[in-house]
Amino acid sequence: MNQSRIVNQTEGFVKTAFFEDIIKRSLQYLKAGYPVHFVGPSGVGKTSLAEYIAVLLNRPVTIIRGHHELSNHDLIGHYSGFSKKEVIDNYIHSVYKTEQEVKPNWVPGQLIEAVKKGHVVIYDEFSRSRPETNNIFLALLEEKVLPIYGKGKESFIKCHPDFTIIFTSNPDEYAGTYHTQDALLDRLVTIHVDYCDQETEIEIIRQKTSINLQQAKEIVRLVSTLRHQGKGICPSLRASLMIASVAKKANIPVVPMNKQYQTLCLDILTRPVKQIFPELSRNEIEELIVKELIGKEEHH
Repeated sequence: MNQSRIVNQTEGFVKTAFFEDIIKRSLQYLKAGYPVHFVGPSGVGKTSLAEYIAVLLNRPVTIIRGHHELSNHDLIGHYSGFSKKEVIDNYIHSVYKTEQEVKPNWVPGQLIEAVKKGHVVIYDEFSRSRPETNNIFLALLEEKVLPIYGKGKESFIKCHPDFTIIFTSNPDEYAGTYHTQDALLDRLVTIHVDYCDQETEIEIIRQKTSINLQQAKEIVRLVSTLRHQGKGICPSLRASLMIASVAKKANIPVVPMNKQYQTLCLDILTRPVKQIFPELSRNEIEELIVKELIGKEEHH
């Protein structure tokens, strides 16, 4: 990925005390040659954190998105189609020669240039890829070589000394994830990234959406209250950001008794809260959200 593009994407990263410690520890491990693995619920900022750290390392960045169809063909490369080269020799007018060369085209995978040139690779949501696909990282991390299958004489590529990997994943219980083999996890430094504290969440949505402090506090109060009622994994920070962003752009007052604000909160929060309480009907979920929404004012 273009380095300037990554820098632009991370300029809005809110580096609070909550993230400062994780960043410091991660840089220590990466500079010592150990891959870092950020694991945590969806929406806590794992990818943004990885991108920010990659920028601090000041090297080209390659981003790989994990998914169940990702294969060694995508990572290493594969042959696709053929190219034909034709040479016509008509130097002597009475003699006409033609030569043809047909050879298969090799399409390099996403890891090739990164390994050769020492990129920082961010393997985002790698546990969504099949374990057999991820097996290639065992040799890459242990032996510092990238095996190349099916490319003639070239059987492997040596890792550039600056080659670095940052992995991110959701916990195993998330839908669509595979259990990662222990042999791979043993080679990573796993750092659990949980939801940030309320002060950090308030500061993030203030900086990202430009709403005022009081509005940010009200949104975070509601979302964090609902989050604590359930499994602690949703609604996520993304929900807070969505509410704040729409309220700011649509000039909706962040006031619990305001009907527009209530509708906004219901539209964004009903689905994630339903994940916490699947046994409740939609009407019961909406009643729960409104109760928490106006609960603060009822106490006054």
